[in-house]
Amino acid sequence: MVLTKEAIDAVKLTRKFGKCYDAREVDILLDEIAAAADEQCREVEQLRSVQEECIQIKNQISETLLSAQKVAADLIEQTKKECAHEQAVLQHQKTLLQEEITSLEQYKILTLNRIRNEIGKLLGDPEYMEMPPQYEVKNNETDCPGNLPEGIECK
Repeated sequence: MVLTKEAIDAVKLTRKFGKCYDAREVDILLDEIAAAADEQCREVEQLRSVQEECIQIKNQISETLLSAQKVAADLIEQTKKECAHEQAVLQHQKTLLQEEITSLEQYKILTLNRIRNEIGKLLGDPEYMEMPPQYEVKNNETDCPGNLPEGIECK
């Protein structure tokens, strides 16, 4: 028996002696109602237990999600810092390479001018002009830039 108002209203007891009901039927009905009430109490308790488990699982999921979000935020921050550092290193390398390129270009111009002057001197070219004093190489001096790449030597 399921305890509902409709189920209880549907019960028909046999009357004896006018207004009295059969005691045996009443006892059986009360036993059925008690059994149904016990069953429903067990079901309610089981549902409460399931509800509590669901709440615990929900809390665990929430904690895990918050933890994952924090880890993700930390990783993003760490990656940003690493990228900023790498960018600074690359910018410094770019500056050094630009300085080296400028130095090599100046060296190239100076060397080409010296070669032209030497060829002019050797050929007796009337347009030959003396090397300006700031460009002349003195004993034990070199006109090589100080930061030539590896493998390039100046003579």
